[in-house]
Amino acid sequence: METNEQAWGKLLKYYRQKKKQKQDDVAFGICTPSYLSRIENGIVVAEHSMYEQLFKNLGIDLNKLEQQLQGQTTFLEQLYEKLLSNIELTADEIEQLTAMQNDEHPLEQQLMAKLVYARFLYSIKEDDQARTILLEMEPFISWKKDRITQLFVAITAFGHLSFQEFEQLSIKEENDQLSQFLSNAHPFELANYHYHIAFANHRSYKLQKALEHIEMAQQFFTHQYKPLFQLKLYSMKGVIFNDAHRFQEALKEFEAGLNLLANVPSIQTPMQWSSLHNNIAYCYECQENFTEAAKHYKSANDYDEDLHSAINWMRTCFAQKDFDQLHILLKRYEEQQFIVPHHIYQRRLLAYAVEDEITIRGLKLLEEEAFPHFSEQQYYSLTLFYAPLWAGFYEQLHAYKQASHCFKQALDASEKIRQRMSS
Repeated sequence: METNEQAWGKLLKYYRQKKKQKQDDVAFGICTPSYLSRIENGIVVAEHSMYEQLFKNLGIDLNKLEQQLQGQTTFLEQLYEKLLSNIELTADEIEQLTAMQNDEHPLEQQLMAKLVYARFLYSIKEDDQARTILLEMEPFISWKKDRITQLFVAITAFGHLSFQEFEQLSIKEENDQLSQFLSNAHPFELANYHYHIAFANHRSYKLQKALEHIEMAQQFFTHQYKPLFQLKLYSMKGVIFNDAHRFQEALKEFEAGLNLLANVPSIQTPMQWSSLHNNIAYCYECQENFTEAAKHYKSANDYDEDLHSAINWMRTCFAQKDFDQLHILLKRYEEQQFIVPHHIYQRRLLAYAVEDEITIRGLKLLEEEAFPHFSEQQYYSLTLFYAPLWAGFYEQLHAYKQASHCFKQALDASEKIRQRMSS
């Protein structure tokens, strides 16, 4: 870690160059220019009084400068913690943070301000702009356990999730062990980082690694005043257990989440209730308990009318042959309301599946639209649901070659899940 004195050396160089003064002028009456050069480059550490004199020659009060820079650092750290805790920044905070995006500060301060600003941009879905800032900053990262490296690693990881680059983030952590740079960071930051790596591994079907990282997140998380993050841990661990077919353990995590929500009014938002009921519903759906699944999908949708819950509810209605409810939902949620591709494709498939007249041509057109997307986006569970369904329709129409192709797609998806779950 860099000492205060080494940081002061960098600041001396920064302000000397900014004021366009030579080393001879600043060092006059205090030390030799060569000795000043070594101080500026962190090769030697001088007495505190020498730094005060050198800054005085630049017309700067070192104590006031320290207070100013410390105040700015504290402000940036406070903003970063708010962003980690999903707390919106105030208009005044955003204005101050934006104003710090200039070259009027020492390099360390500039880098920190830009990093926090990038994290803010991710929070408001300005992903491309955030990534541009991070790419511009990468050459300045020391890759030591300093604060700038810690922030860069954590914010870059969050960026990968924003771009849905789950496999890339999973491989990067596995190969480079970037968590080592955060080993001396605040435990809450470590918990956040391991939560993000767990999320990436889960979406990459690396369930054992996902479980390892969510358990590390739980170990580092000790802050009882952040119930929203605790809820995220319960939910994430539950979905990992669910996809590993450890259903009772999954339900235990979800029940803990429901209990937390019921007892902490500050996090009782419709979105949180909806998300948790959606996870519980999917757990029952995976167990083919479609009655319970439909009940919880309905609860999710009642709390926060969400198209993700709606499409899941439709799928469950079809699975339990509740076609009356499915028709009600199809009428309520028309195709133009959906914007997520896999939602659109699922609605088309389900709507066609309950039509009175099904043709080979109609089946094939939807198959060629939807199934490649499911495979490309690694939605293997969707392939496992819809490919056998389509194969059955083909068989009813005696199109056995097309049926065989659908069954093969389902088999391939199953094998990919098996391989990843065992890795």
